[in-house]
Amino acid sequence: MSKLGVCSRTQAFDCIAQGRVAVNGRVSKDASLRISLEQDHLVVDGAVVSDVREPIVIALHKPVGYVTTRSDPQRRKTVYDLLPRLDRFVFPVGRLDKETSGLLILTDDHRLGEALTNPDAHVPKTYEVAVDRLPDEQGLHALRHGLDIGKLETTRRADVVVLEPSSYEPRLRIRIDEGKNRQIRRMLAAVGLSVRTLSRVAIGGFNLGPLAPGEHRVLSVQERRQLQDFPRCGALAANEAISDTTRE
Repeated sequence: MSKLGVCSRTQAFDCIAQGRVAVNGRVSKDASLRISLEQDHLVVDGAVVSDVREPIVIALHKPVGYVTTRSDPQRRKTVYDLLPRLDRFVFPVGRLDKETSGLLILTDDHRLGEALTNPDAHVPKTYEVAVDRLPDEQGLHALRHGLDIGKLETTRRADVVVLEPSSYEPRLRIRIDEGKNRQIRRMLAAVGLSVRTLSRVAIGGFNLGPLAPGEHRVLSVQERRQLQDFPRCGALAANEAISDTTRE
């Protein structure tokens, strides 16, 4: 229900528990019931629910200090505070933590959401990060070729480029095609680096561009395709002819 833009997940559970949802003509209070939108008939509060309308896909430049949730028990600012009133519920495709800024996609298109978050799809996400010092050659090699980030998790190959080798605030561009919890921060911590700022600048083939912090815009059909049109990750890591000291 949340992915069809009817309501949030929390509201959906409440609707089901209150007997406001019917599947194929019968009220169901079983929130674990799996249905097919192609074969089953879903009604909420007497209204037929379907996914035949044109989906909406929104690109938001999330600022630091906002959490990626519909509501927050701690009353922190959420990304929904930055959106206008919509005629449907949109859900975030993936998350950015409170201290991370950058590109966040919100949509009511559950198929797009699945395509972008399914681990088997390997959709790359690109980040720019300022760190406390330059990584050494061994650290760069580990970041590019995969490393242990704790909790029995190991990363895959990644593209890592040094953007600014300044000793004051070195900056890296890191592109990964997986989405482990707080992965960029954990990768950098694993090679002894501390993050000063972190921003996601692209998902798939779509770039954040000039969108200012706090601003959003609805994507065109062509821009929605760019989210799933991308080169494979690991090109730098896989190319042994490129030195680990590569600079852009």
